[in-house]
Amino acid sequence: MVDTPDADRPRQVRAFLRIEWQELGPVGRTVLVALGMFLVVAVALAVAIPRQIEGHLIDGHIRSLTRVVGDLDAEGMIPTGSNDDALAELDTAVRRHLLGADVVRVKVWLPDGTIAYADEPALIGRAFERSADLTAAFAGAPISDLPDLDRPENAFERDLPPLREFYIPVEGPTGTRAVFEVYHLAEPIESTVAGIRTYVWISILGGIGLLAAFVATLIVVNGRAVTRRQRLAEDLLADLVTAQAQERTRIIGSLHDDIGQSLYRIHYGIEDLRAKIPPGDPASQELTHLGTLVADVEGSLRAELRSLFQEDGNELSLGFELDELAEVTEMESDLAVDVSLDGSPRIDLLDPACRALLVRAAREAITNVRKHARASKVEIVVRGTADRVSLEVSDDGIGISGDEGLGIVTTRRRLESSGGGLVVERGGSGGTRFEAWVPLAECGGSA
Repeated sequence: MVDTPDADRPRQVRAFLRIEWQELGPVGRTVLVALGMFLVVAVALAVAIPRQIEGHLIDGHIRSLTRVVGDLDAEGMIPTGSNDDALAELDTAVRRHLLGADVVRVKVWLPDGTIAYADEPALIGRAFERSADLTAAFAGAPISDLPDLDRPENAFERDLPPLREFYIPVEGPTGTRAVFEVYHLAEPIESTVAGIRTYVWISILGGIGLLAAFVATLIVVNGRAVTRRQRLAEDLLADLVTAQAQERTRIIGSLHDDIGQSLYRIHYGIEDLRAKIPPGDPASQELTHLGTLVADVEGSLRAELRSLFQEDGNELSLGFELDELAEVTEMESDLAVDVSLDGSPRIDLLDPACRALLVRAAREAITNVRKHARASKVEIVVRGTADRVSLEVSDDGIGISGDEGLGIVTTRRRLESSGGGLVVERGGSGGTRFEAWVPLAECGGSA
């Protein structure tokens, strides 16, 4: 199954969050967890506190209404029938002690579902099926609830503002004798709760904001500390790598300049001594054997130098290869070889394959000089231009003669297959000029 970008997105998000979580560090993670727990508690409090306050306000209203109803009961004003004088007296007391700005309706229910009293005269004496709240109130429990305005006994309250009803039972010797139903405007309680809810949320959000600012500051400080430690570790690693590279360079230079040059002098000393001894002399054979040993040691040394140079995965530079070719040539012949590069950065942009082509071309040129030119000096020059890198090998020998050999032909074909070329001609002041080149466009270079 091939993953689509949409399918990868959750995995990428999880990976990002995991990395960020790790970057916070132990302190940052602890603080972030604490902030999350605080948020949960704060939201729970923001919901619970207004509800608790609303419950306390309702309980306060119930206690206040219970006290008023108890006073009316103590004065014998609770109706048990349809006595007009008793109802008139109760109406006067209700309007004096209950009805007002917030209380807009009062009903007194008898156990059989009859309304014994109401400040709305049309309801007095009518019987209705008892609601669940009214039944619970007759069981002796004060109740507060929102009125069901679809019930017939609430027809006169449908045009009033939002209400909250309170059922206050009146106890008698054999149980609840009557229930006062008091309709209270809902707005005072709701506005009080809403105001408290607003203040609670403002306080909690303010606290969260301050805590979040503190946590953000702590995370930033911790993140900077982590970043500094990472930067310090990276700097130490870079210093270690640099030190290793410098030590490797020092070792290479020491082996090359001290041991390599000594082997070079030993080799030529042996060759010079052998030239002075007759060929059949046993000492000549021993010197030949010693020369072979020195050559083997010198080859092993060069192999180790190459291994050290390539240990970090870098390719050998063109200049290094040509310098090595020059040293080997001087050790194995009487030629003096001079190598120079013009310093163009384009030379370093060549890919390994094209560098190898130029090194092979230089070797072919040196081989021909040693075989045919009778020269004493060879100059190798590398130049970088806007579109090519060229290698020129010139000598002070007798110049070219006859047809080109197989080595020259093969070298030219290799260069041409990469878009380059080869020219072999007589030099301006004698000798032979050998020039090979490769194009930057085909060899990884850029201006």
